[in-house]
Amino acid sequence: MKKRKTYWFVEPLNSLTNEAIARELAKTSDISETIGLDVGDDSRHDVFQLPSYHLISLLYAGKVKFGFKFKIYRRQGRGQAREWLFGEKKPSFI
Repeated sequence: MKKRKTYWFVEPLNSLTNEAIARELAKTSDISETIGLDVGDDSRHDVFQLPSYHLISLLYAGKVKFGFKFKIYRRQGRGQAREWLFGEKKPSFI
């Protein structure tokens, strides 16, 4: 069975978070522009695509310390992007 690739996106909810994400992405990759993401709620969200899950853990670490406000979205393969909550358990199949 072929493993599906997971794509991670972050939607900054304040200017401090937006600046921190753009600055970090500029250091780690050449992508620091927002894209419009359809998450199935009939609206588009301006998000940054993250190159790895590592940046998500950094954002959560800075949430209390720096006051970051954001939403995380995950898309597996070509499926629909959905909001992802940190620590969300994977579904178990019987």
